Amino acid sequence: MNDDINYYIEPVEIEIYLKKAGIVRTIIKDLKIELIDVLPNSEKSAEIFELFKSMDEPVDLMEVQNYFPQYIRNIYDSYYKNMELYEKLSMHFKAGLSGMNDSWRNALYFTELLHKYEPTVATTEILGNFSTYNLIYLIRKLNSLNEKFLLEDSTVYYLIKRRNEAYSDRPPDREFEKLVELWEYNVKGKN
Repeated sequence: MNDDINYYIEPVEIEIYLKKAGIVRTIIKDLKIELIDVLPNSEKSAEIFELFKSMDEPVDLMEVQNYFPQYIRNIYDSYYKNMELYEKLSMHFKAGLSGMNDSWRNALYFTELLHKYEPTVATTEILGNFSTYNLIYLIRKLNSLNEKFLLEDSTVYYLIKRRNEAYSDRPPDREFEKLVELWEYNVKGKN
């Protein structure tokens, strides 16, 4: 399981026709999506990422404003519509850091929701892709705690896309590609 901390594992249903028995069986295979770390996009975001990484914490927008008061106005201008959600997310981060493991799952779901409103001006000019940084942080945290969770299909697709971009210069992984294809087929079938 140690190596699995660095992967999001999505269960994929596969239907197999057993010719001799004349029946269809459903099996579950794990689609292991490697988590690709986020790189800062500027000196400002590098400073923010390094601070939170050194504390082994997710990038908490409320705390960014405490540590970097010079960015309060920019952050407020970009996030005022969702500031209440970021405050709740911050509370889940703090609860998780104090040992309440369920809070990490709640933080993950808030992060998924807020990720849909990215990027903002503050993200591109100051913060960097902190939302993806947090997404990866939270998946690893839940994996290390052996907590069960599932992501929204749009988030799974985003992680697959990031993995594929990072691996674009490598030879294709046929098994991975086949599982992605089956996963996409299942997602289309649900809709």
